[in-house]
Amino acid sequence: MRVEIRRVAVAIVALAVGAACARPFAQLAVPIYATAARLVAAGHPWDIVSLKVAPAKNDPGSVFELVGTVRQQTSDVTPAVRVIARVHVGEVIETPMVFWTLLLMWPAASVRVRVLRCCVALPLFIGLECLTTVAQLMYPFPTVSALLAGEPNPVPLLERWSRFLEAGGRFVIEVCAVLLAVTIANRFGPRTRSEVDPP
Repeated sequence: MRVEIRRVAVAIVALAVGAACARPFAQLAVPIYATAARLVAAGHPWDIVSLKVAPAKNDPGSVFELVGTVRQQTSDVTPAVRVIARVHVGEVIETPMVFWTLLLMWPAASVRVRVLRCCVALPLFIGLECLTTVAQLMYPFPTVSALLAGEPNPVPLLERWSRFLEAGGRFVIEVCAVLLAVTIANRFGPRTRSEVDPP
């Protein structure tokens, strides 16, 4: 019973922290997202102009606002289209809330194992953020490029990936990332039945 109460307490604390810290988290994440977006744009006729946290126009809260340009050809000097992509901060904060809450609630035999899991999870979490938020910010760019190339109804890979994330795929990937972190940590730490069974 005590373990169940602890798990409920962790979940409540995670929800409270997520609700209170959404905008500070977003501000901290901007440099990471901007760097990842520029890496994705490299080699394409796309340029990332800016990425910032801005007030949402049609509802309360804030959004990530990515501004970029698309050239018709990579060699063109003048861009053909200006692109503005927005993702709501409330949608983005779901990833750290689910990821870290599930990871911290997962049974562990010792504090050492929990610390090891967190160390393994940190780079996985950064990769997870790039696969989710950055992909959703970047998906208009290949669509615009395809339209400029004359394709009437383009559905590029990034757009299909974004649709998958919006249809619940984000949650699936978050859970898979936690399972991966637990599995890697278990290979280096003491393995017990409580560590491999789901909470």
